[in-house]
Amino acid sequence: MNRIHFHLSCLIVAIVAMQASAFTNQVDTAKVADAVLARSKGVSAAESAKDAQGAAAFYADDAIVQGPGTAQLQGREAITDMYRQFFADTTFKGISSTISNITVSQSGDFAYEVGINRVVYRSANGDLLDMGKYLLVWKKINGDWYIMAIAFSSDAPAPAPMNPSK
Repeated sequence: MNRIHFHLSCLIVAIVAMQASAFTNQVDTAKVADAVLARSKGVSAAESAKDAQGAAAFYADDAIVQGPGTAQLQGREAITDMYRQFFADTTFKGISSTISNITVSQSGDFAYEVGINRVVYRSANGDLLDMGKYLLVWKKINGDWYIMAIAFSSDAPAPAPMNPSK
């Protein structure tokens, strides 16, 4: 009987310790969201400065980019090239984004961000605004937040096929 009480006591102590550990390891999601927000503002600043290398530095080595009308890109090198081409386009005038929401996982090592983006292009008829939305996934890697994936699209309707004249 003594042995059963001993094992039962050990089990109870283990359960209480696990529950106490769960309470002490609570993640302050608001604090994590602030850290992600700071990194997001860093990406925006690099994009506004047309700094391809600086913007790509916020992406994980194996990050994925899914943009409209293009094949999926993967890897920081491909993402850097994407930024270089984008910023080299002489019609490109600027980009900005507005964060709508940042949601943090309970574990505090993943977050996602949704928002609105605005891209301005020069044209012979004046500036053109392309508004859209994005979904961005952040992951904490070695203590820093990196973009793992981003998908973005334009709110403009897809071009309609032209009917040939009859």
